[in-house]
Amino acid sequence: MTEQYRFAQYDALIFDMDGTLVDSMPLHLDAWEITSAEFGLPFDRAELNEYGGIPTRKIVAILAEQHGLNIDVEAFARRKIALYLEQIDKARVFPQMWELVKAYHGKVPMGIGTGSPRNQAEQILKSTGLDAYISVVVSADDVTNHKPHPDTFLRVAEQLGANPANCLVFEDTRIGIQAGKAAGMATLLATEGELQPA
Repeated sequence: MTEQYRFAQYDALIFDMDGTLVDSMPLHLDAWEITSAEFGLPFDRAELNEYGGIPTRKIVAILAEQHGLNIDVEAFARRKIALYLEQIDKARVFPQMWELVKAYHGKVPMGIGTGSPRNQAEQILKSTGLDAYISVVVSADDVTNHKPHPDTFLRVAEQLGANPANCLVFEDTRIGIQAGKAAGMATLLATEGELQPA
């Protein structure tokens, strides 16, 4: 599975979390769908999936402006997050990603760069057991400029003591791939945990 990619040549492997490493995107999108209906915000599952990596508050503000709606961003975000947290322990690591993480654990430093808040990221890592394999996590709380800006991934590389130019980013969205490229890193698309041919 991983031989063709020669992952061992990199200083670090950096993973996005939701939709790349773990199958939490459906849980996020279900919470978005309910909250959008309650707040009168048009809901498009495919469009919202593409915003993966951007914190909820920022997405609500973007969508409200696009649709010319006056929405209480904080109230919306609180409700969406509360609904998501009710389901968060259902998140599972994608099988191919588990195999990769276990195969390179102790061989190549690994970190996570996520648009989720730290408490959500830590809860997922703990409930899935990923916390035993990956100790460096940069969350939405740790940077000001979120994806597609490179800051999240650059911070992970810094904490791992890795040269950004020799890091590989795994991402499932266009915005995440943009962020990895902006950081000067190699990028690999992983859709629902499946590595896509380069």
